[in-house]
Amino acid sequence: MTTFDYGPIEFYAIAFDGDKPGPGVLQAIDDLVQAGTINVLDLVYATRSPEGELTVMELSDTTDDDGVPALDLSGLAGLDDIEALAAEVPPGSSAAILVVELLWAKAFASALYNAGGVVIAREGIPAPIVNAFLSENVE
Repeated sequence: MTTFDYGPIEFYAIAFDGDKPGPGVLQAIDDLVQAGTINVLDLVYATRSPEGELTVMELSDTTDDDGVPALDLSGLAGLDDIEALAAEVPPGSSAAILVVELLWAKAFASALYNAGGVVIAREGIPAPIVNAFLSENVE
């Protein structure tokens, strides 16, 4: 029987004004970590200047980590990943590029693998879109 060391991972780009996310964003991430839902593998800040230049700062390059979740695999997000995820960051704004392990899906992935199944595709739909659609189409 195979047991995976890590579950599936996902990359997120979380946009915000300014050069750092507010404490509420970091608290929301920490709440998920504390609940055992996710494990933060990597966290990168990407800031786009008013002129459109992208600056990337690895969390491991910062000295003030108050309120920032601990990282398991810093450096997992490569520059190509970061640039692709930050492509929609408007000038004068920033994004946190977050790589998380889906702890809830770890046992599911092992069970599928042991049963001879493999997930070959996955599509995510952001919660605001799901909720807007359902509020308009469900009576």
